[in-house]
Amino acid sequence: GEDPDESDSKMVRQVLSLKAFEQISCHVVVEMQDIDNKSLIKLVAPELAEVVVVHDIIGRLMIQCAREPGLAYILESLMGFEGDEFYIDKWKQIEGEKFINIVCRVDDAVPVGVKEKDGTILLNPDDNYIIGEGCSILCLAEDNDTYTVNDGTYDLTQCGNAPQRVVMET
Repeated sequence: GEDPDESDSKMVRQVLSLKAFEQISCHVVVEMQDIDNKSLIKLVAPELAEVVVVHDIIGRLMIQCAREPGLAYILESLMGFEGDEFYIDKWKQIEGEKFINIVCRVDDAVPVGVKEKDGTILLNPDDNYIIGEGCSILCLAEDNDTYTVNDGTYDLTQCGNAPQRVVMET
């Protein structure tokens, strides 16, 4: 019930307070109410905080859902707590392997990406992408305790080939 500018000014003060800690090493996400105030955070702490304007994101999603039938169902499935969810886990036993090989190493989940040591997330990396030391795997699974990494004694030929991408011209 607060004025958006007043709420955003509180967020700017909080980010300035965090900036006072010289050795802060965390990821800060700031929710702003007005997209016009987003630049204030980038002005005072360009490297410290990521700004999210939820009102703007929700508006864009609503418009996109109206334009694309079925998108709302997909978003609800991906973001809701019913059904499968995204999880990120590290496993020492898959470091050094190609991404294509870990597809069959994870039981009861679907690996869809890699979170690199620096925090970068790669969705659907190249099949020959090597899982580096300290990398985590992004999986789509029923729950965080329903999937595991197997010992690697599997037959890769039973996995089949991924379908080729088709680029359609509009």
